[in-house]
Amino acid sequence: MKHIVLLLLGSCLCSAAFTQKSKDTASAKMLLDSINRLLDRAVVKKELSTLQTYYADDFYFLHATGKIDNKASWMKSVSNPNSQTLSREHDSVVVELHDDVALLTGILSVRFPPNTRAGYAIRYIRVYALRKEGWRLLSHHSTAQWTITN
Repeated sequence: MKHIVLLLLGSCLCSAAFTQKSKDTASAKMLLDSINRLLDRAVVKKELSTLQTYYADDFYFLHATGKIDNKASWMKSVSNPNSQTLSREHDSVVVELHDDVALLTGILSVRFPPNTRAGYAIRYIRVYALRKEGWRLLSHHSTAQWTITN
């Protein structure tokens, strides 16, 4: 009887630990998805302080066109007053966690004011790292791009 009680107690503790780990993973995935969306809303609103906070200093951005930006050049592009974006919306986002590294994939649709330029969508891969300050975006690779209506 004593062994059965210990076995049940051990089983409950293991189950509780696994459930807690799952909740933490789900929370981390939700947080990363939120940060990911926050960053693109900040691009639209030109909230450079938000971008400075969440982009890693060694941020690397490979556009689908082949253009490469680092943190400084991307911030300069975002802050250009002649460049206006209506929206940057995510779809089909998948968050894959690996301890202190996260891989996010998805589709980003970018729309512009009427009569300025055609909207487009991209398929992307983003890499985030958990640093002492929190999650930071290390890298964005656009792997495909196509035109969409604004």
